[in-house]
Amino acid sequence: PKLFGDFEKNTKLPFNLTLRYGIFAITDRKLPVETMCDRAVIANNTAKGYYDTILAYYDDSMRQKIIDEQFLTNEARAGLKENQFEVYLQPKYEIRTNKIAGAEALIRWNHPVRGFMPPGAFIPLFEKNGMVFELDRFVWNDTCRLVQAWKKKYGSCVPISVNVSRADIYSPNLSSYLTEMVKKHGLKPEDIHFEITESVYTQDSGTLINVVKKLRDSGFKIEMDDFGSGYSSLNALSSMPLDLLKLDMRFMREVSEDPRKSGILKFIMELAELIHVPVIAEGVETEDQLNRLRSVNCQYAQGYYYAKPMKAADFEKLQYAGVKKPAAE
Repeated sequence: PKLFGDFEKNTKLPFNLTLRYGIFAITDRKLPVETMCDRAVIANNTAKGYYDTILAYYDDSMRQKIIDEQFLTNEARAGLKENQFEVYLQPKYEIRTNKIAGAEALIRWNHPVRGFMPPGAFIPLFEKNGMVFELDRFVWNDTCRLVQAWKKKYGSCVPISVNVSRADIYSPNLSSYLTEMVKKHGLKPEDIHFEITESVYTQDSGTLINVVKKLRDSGFKIEMDDFGSGYSSLNALSSMPLDLLKLDMRFMREVSEDPRKSGILKFIMELAELIHVPVIAEGVETEDQLNRLRSVNCQYAQGYYYAKPMKAADFEKLQYAGVKKPAAE
C-alpha cells in the first residue's frame, strides 16, 4: 500500500486514480494460488460503487452470495416455463368512496426449493443480469389474460397497472409490442396502466420522455412510481406527460414520523391539482396516514391499511363482491 500511496502522491496524471484492494487472508496454504486470487477479486468487486471504501476483506458469505445469485439466474428461465411465477394484485382505493379504483400487478416466485420469494429477493438480480426483460413480459401478458377473463365474465374490470423497468425503456419496439399485446387479448390500452419509477428519469430523461409520449399517443395511461423519492420530481412533472402520480411509501412513513412534512405533502397535492394529475399514496398502513391524506384532498390510496397483495382469485372475489354476472347473450 505504501508503494501505491507514493505513486499516487508523486505522479501527476490528467485524471483521478483511485486504487481499491481486495484482500484474501491466507489460512490454508494448500489452496491453489488461482483460488486465492479469485477470492481477492471477489472481495475487490464488493468495494466497487462505494466512494469511501478502498479495502474489502474476503469472507465466505461473499462467495455464497455469488453462488446463490448464479443459482437463481439458472433457475429463472425454467421457472417461467414451469409456471413458478405468479401475478399477485394489490388493490387501489378511492379515498372518498372507499371503493376499489384499480390494482397493481406484482410478481411472486414459488420456487420448488427456495419456496415463496417476494420480488425483493430476485428482482434486483434480474435487473442486473437482464432477466427482468423476460419477467416483465410475463407479468404484462398474464395481467392482460386476467383482465380479459374478468371482462368477459363480468363485463368490466378496474384498470390494472404493471411496472416498466429500466431495461424496457431502452427497447426500441416497446410501444408496438404493448399495442399488439393488448390487441391480442381483446383489450383497450386504457385497461392496462404502466408504472415507471422516478429514478429512470434521473438516468436518461430524454429517452424516457420519448417513450412515455409514444405510449400515451397509443392510448396507454402512465403512472410515475416512487414520486418524491429523488431530486428530479419537479423536473419530471414539468417535462413528461403523466396520468397519475404515486407517492413514495417512504415519504408516507416520514410524514407520520415528522409532522413538519405535512406541509410538503400539501404542496405536492396542490401542485398535482394545478397540472390536473391525480395522486395515489402507496404504503398507507394506518388510519392516521389516511386521515392526513383526506385533509389534503388526496384522491387514491394503496397499502396494508386496505389490503395486502393477494392472489388473482382473491382479488376477483374482492372486486366483484355482490356483482351479478351479465346475462348470456
